[in-house]
Amino acid sequence: MKIRHNKKTANTKRQFRPAKEQVSNKSTKQEKFIFFLFLLGLILLIWEVSIYRRTIIAFNIPLIIFIIPGVFLTLVFYEKLNKIQDMNIHFLIHYFFHSFTSGSFILFLFMSSNFYFAGNQTTEKTLEIIRKGSMAAGKGRQFIERVPYVVIHYEGIEKQLIFSYSETDKIHSSSKVHLTIKQGLWGFDILEKYEAI
Repeated sequence: MKIRHNKKTANTKRQFRPAKEQVSNKSTKQEKFIFFLFLLGLILLIWEVSIYRRTIIAFNIPLIIFIIPGVFLTLVFYEKLNKIQDMNIHFLIHYFFHSFTSGSFILFLFMSSNFYFAGNQTTEKTLEIIRKGSMAAGKGRQFIERVPYVVIHYEGIEKQLIFSYSETDKIHSSSKVHLTIKQGLWGFDILEKYEAI
């Protein structure tokens, strides 16, 4: 009887070991996929910043698009993601993750479609510079050679325009900027080009 009992126990152990390994492998794949989504969201967010600099849009609009999806998705997937990670992760970390994935994706779709599907017709405007300044940009020597920027009022929106370092002297002596504008797909104007005058 003892011998039969030991064989049964051994067989039971052999049966359950692959199941545990299968669950572990599945969890690892899910964790890698989650990390990939986070990394992709971060890349899209950086790309979106460059689009935002060329788009005339109030800052609160992309901000709301970025933060709102994370609130709903955190409430829906909070327990599910904790099971995948096999730990109790803080609610704010979940929100941070969802904002940099779903929020970044939705925001990028909105901003990029407005930018890349803008109309072909252009208009030109000349506006007064209300403020000037400089900022660090790029890498290497550009952190020392600060690039100039100006701030304008465009139909009630305060917009920052960044120039190259080589235009620093020109920006100091300029009082206006000349804009070439296209209308974006969703009605938010796109800066085709701009020049200090």
